[in-house]
Amino acid sequence: MSSSVPRPRDPRRRPPALFTVTRTREGSVVTASGELDLTVTDQLTALLAEELRRQPPALICDTSAVGFCAARVLTILINTVADATVARVTFAVAGRSRALLRPIAALDLEQVLSVHRNVTDALNWVALAAHPNSPDTR
Repeated sequence: MSSSVPRPRDPRRRPPALFTVTRTREGSVVTASGELDLTVTDQLTALLAEELRRQPPALICDTSAVGFCAARVLTILINTVADATVARVTFAVAGRSRALLRPIAALDLEQVLSVHRNVTDALNWVALAAHPNSPDTR
């Protein structure tokens, strides 16, 4: 008798999550790649919080190279929206990958998280946010 139950992914075969931070005069970009699972959420939280403490003009979380996004990561991004508002830092997410968009759509979070195609679009949106009468580039 054959079973069609999916097997869990082998943690030894998944790409590790990597994070980099790039700072420019336009803002800070925290770039994530690989799989954003529960093993890296504390690191992501700390990176985003540290960048907010620096008070950049904008903070972008680039998820373009993310292959998996745990639900906890969405909570971190939503918390960062709130923290950025308090810090008066514009926050956006770049990278419209399936791994990110599916849970956002499933949880109806499109109005909470500003998700853009790429970092350039996110930075353009940040610039337009300073001028609210301009068109949205999401």
